[in-house]
Amino acid sequence: MNKSETKKALLLIALGVLLLGTGPMFVKYVHANGVLVGFYRLVFAGAMLSLPAVFLKPREEKILPAGNGLKWGILGGLVLALNLGLWCSALNYTTASAVTLLDNTAPVWVGLLSWMLFKEKQPGHFWLGLLVALGGAGLMIGWDVIYGASVQTTGNLIGVASGISYAVYVLITKEARRYMSSLRYTWLETVSGALGMLLVAVAAGLFKQPLPGKSLLMIFLMALTSQVIGYLLINQAVEKLPAPVVSVALVGQPVVTTLLGIVILNEIPSALQLLGALICLAGILVVQRSQVNGPAVIVTE
Repeated sequence: MNKSETKKALLLIALGVLLLGTGPMFVKYVHANGVLVGFYRLVFAGAMLSLPAVFLKPREEKILPAGNGLKWGILGGLVLALNLGLWCSALNYTTASAVTLLDNTAPVWVGLLSWMLFKEKQPGHFWLGLLVALGGAGLMIGWDVIYGASVQTTGNLIGVASGISYAVYVLITKEARRYMSSLRYTWLETVSGALGMLLVAVAAGLFKQPLPGKSLLMIFLMALTSQVIGYLLINQAVEKLPAPVVSVALVGQPVVTTLLGIVILNEIPSALQLLGALICLAGILVVQRSQVNGPAVIVTE
């Protein structure tokens, strides 16, 4: 790849990371039930992806999903719905930067689950990165516990659960992608995830108080920017850039969210929280770069 193509790919991944980093700002503005926000986000994203997913047929596209392919696609959508519900809910309790960082610990959990469930061997620096990342996350959460911020502690713990659920989603996605292209799979998981969240929302009576038009507009913009455009930009760039470059770029998402949170939401982290976040980021980066086949996770919230 020549310099011009490399610069283009770097620009694409930078724009993608920037768009992903804006996602929490929209959720904070809406401030509604996490399941409801996640449902509308998936509905809007599914609608936007429907036409290209149905009519475009990438070269790597296999036969239309059937059997195991369809099952993995639906399962991926349901786990993605769980992840979105947790992620949106966590943002109602704690800061955007904390949730984004804890959600981005997913690469750590992917590696750990791969080792536990599939007996995949991990290099020594993976374990070092895991300890560093968990230590940093523990420092962040511990600060809230020590100072009695029970609401933020709840949000942080939900954020950790969000990261673990995303790791499960990634492992399912690896299997589902054996049967269909990225675009077709993204559409299928989005639709199935929306249907799953619809059932939960109806059962919980969440539609009794409809969201205002402004809130729906914010969710639509979030789906368009962070889930559709951001995801597509990063996916295109990942195919052209070396794995170490991608690893460094992807950990920029929590940085973008933190800066936006300071400017837009006035969420200013304490010195101890900032230290914990930096330590956690360093651990995530080590984990990402320890994966010989490139970055394990692209967190698309």
